[in-house]
Amino acid sequence: MRTFAYAKINVCLNVVGRREDGYHELEMVMLPLTLCDDVSIRFAKADWFTWNLKYRINGKNTIVKAVDCMRKAYGIKDHFRIHVHKRIPTQAGLAGGSADAAAVMLAIRDLCHLDADDQEIAQLSKQVGADVPFCVMCRPSVVKGIGEVIEPFKMNCDFDVLLMKPYKGVSTKECFAAIDFDTCIHPNVDEVKRCLMEDDFDSLPLCVANTLEQPASRLVKEIGYAREYLQKKGFEVVCMSGSGSTVFALTRRPELIDQVMRDTNYNGWFRYKCRVL
Repeated sequence: MRTFAYAKINVCLNVVGRREDGYHELEMVMLPLTLCDDVSIRFAKADWFTWNLKYRINGKNTIVKAVDCMRKAYGIKDHFRIHVHKRIPTQAGLAGGSADAAAVMLAIRDLCHLDADDQEIAQLSKQVGADVPFCVMCRPSVVKGIGEVIEPFKMNCDFDVLLMKPYKGVSTKECFAAIDFDTCIHPNVDEVKRCLMEDDFDSLPLCVANTLEQPASRLVKEIGYAREYLQKKGFEVVCMSGSGSTVFALTRRPELIDQVMRDTNYNGWFRYKCRVL
């Protein structure tokens, strides 16, 4: 079976505060993208997990966790051979690992003919990672809590998306630890949702923001360089996704993206033109 694992951007991310259990309470607007990893999975005599990256897949990988989670939940005795062709960069704030886990869980459900809908798999996938439930649902959504509360909505706003990621990634743990709640921004998630539902693209620059961009930019200076560069190019909306280090730009002028894709000043950085799925 061949399937796809779709990346996401947090077009808005508000860290409400720290919870008593040590996690952070979040409010986000998340959008799935056409950028994806290519996942192949089939039955095998023993588990065998590979990908096109130089280092091996170990037990901490979300693919391994996803298989273990499905086995325990549904009493699956089968083994699987899984290969992932990675296109989504790591430590990017694009949910590459979470997307792979979601794709594997859905594929195992279908291969094993399990009587479980997407909602059930999404709830189960919380055990694998915070972004995995959204990646299972794979629809424009308001996401709350630590990622487990998903409220899909109808998006009516059309635009192109440019992703730009510096060489260096951001540690999610370090980024959250570096939040200064006295100075950080708290964007209005409801207003971003309204803009996307009502096709109010002109108002998006006034409300799109990410609480984590401030601490992430202190950890990886290139995030600020990417933002400044894209703003100077004339993109209407520029923001960081997740905990970084990818900066995304939204526009209704695709020629701007074509200009950046031809620019050699940032040769070697990850750059990708895509759309909302």
